[in-house]
Amino acid sequence: MASVNAFIAANRFGLGARPGDLSTIDKDPQHWLESQIARGATIPSRLKQYSGTKQRLAAITNARRESNRQAGKIARSIAMEQSAGEIIDRFTTRLETDTPFTERLVSFWANHFSISRNKQYLPALTPAYEREAIRPHIFGSFGDLLVAAVTHPAMLIYLDNVQSIGPNSFFGKRRDRTINENLAREVLELHTLGVDGGYTQEDIEEFAKALSGWAYAGLGRVEDNARIQRSFGGAIATSVGEATFYAPLHEPGPKRVLGRRYPEDGAGETLAILKDLAQHPSTATFIATKLARHFIADDPPQTVVRALARRYRETDGHLASIYRTLIGLTEVWATPLPKVKPPQDFIVSGLRALGIIRMRGSWFRDPLTQMGHSPFNAPSPQGWPDVAEAWISPGSLMRRVEWARSIVDQVDTMPNPQTLLEDTIGPVATKETRTLVRGAPSGAEAVGFVLASIEHQRR
Repeated sequence: MASVNAFIAANRFGLGARPGDLSTIDKDPQHWLESQIARGATIPSRLKQYSGTKQRLAAITNARRESNRQAGKIARSIAMEQSAGEIIDRFTTRLETDTPFTERLVSFWANHFSISRNKQYLPALTPAYEREAIRPHIFGSFGDLLVAAVTHPAMLIYLDNVQSIGPNSFFGKRRDRTINENLAREVLELHTLGVDGGYTQEDIEEFAKALSGWAYAGLGRVEDNARIQRSFGGAIATSVGEATFYAPLHEPGPKRVLGRRYPEDGAGETLAILKDLAQHPSTATFIATKLARHFIADDPPQTVVRALARRYRETDGHLASIYRTLIGLTEVWATPLPKVKPPQDFIVSGLRALGIIRMRGSWFRDPLTQMGHSPFNAPSPQGWPDVAEAWISPGSLMRRVEWARSIVDQVDTMPNPQTLLEDTIGPVATKETRTLVRGAPSGAEAVGFVLASIEHQRR
């Protein structure tokens, strides 16, 4: 039987064991994780076929020249033809991947910089946002990841920065428009310092002024004003759909955020503020706490938080270094089942346990909707909760059991229940679970018992 540490590596940091995984991981669980960090970030081959945000926004924007109705039609078409397929291939990647720790980190950071499909055009953009803004940066510096996420067109749309116009800007004076504070507030509260990180309402207002002007190329209100744009010295994107900075929308003048004065510098103001936020001690503690909560416990040990925050500060937020510190902590390997798998990970780990390498939409669409964890549909910019109480209730447990029972009837090959148990939860399986599986009235029910077991639902 494989060791408990092999189970912890495969589940706490991975996506659950496939047949034969535990014996491979058991040779050196920590090295198994380290080797995935060393590989760095890549775009999985299945996801390379899909168009980018620029192409999608360009098609929508060009359609809007005809009418808003036509733009909406194109956006829905893209969502069905591109985003829906990419979501399935995103799940398939998680089934077949040999670097599940990498996929967990992609999910973690996509949830940290959460956007949702619940706003105009975003159903067409959300998977591309994860592929472009999150995935390439998960092993680099937090500062680079922060800039990539905050200035991505999908984030600018989601948190209404495309509607933010400085009241004293060229267009603000003529159209009686004002600043939208949503992006500034969420960057400070959810992405960097945390709600107790020491910022004030005045910091939000000043940061929002610095962010004004960030949008995407092709917005109808400015696309015919290139001459004015050039006169302000603002960058002009070469292609419709790209993130860009529109100087005629930007609130002029210096800004003061967290006690530091930032002179007027157009787009440079945002980049300078984001750099300072990434290096702030409160950000180090906030990110350390979220990582510890995600990978160790709902109420993480403060010794772990301090160790990760210290490593963050020592490396200026170099994420790969922080992960290495994380997997080297004794607390990581102390308790095998402290966390509940959220529904997406529960379903993925179940399919991996069965050796399935190709996802079907019917296996996750309706079940995840019923479990309250529909892809790219978090209820707020805070993202999905990362504590057990959000996912475990009598009703949600019943839906998990129902899924485990139903999926057994849909697989082509039924595994041996005892082999499945040893290959997945063997190192932590209780006597009660083993007895239940052995006494099941059929092989199918025994397999369902393994997938529905507490040991399989936790990590």
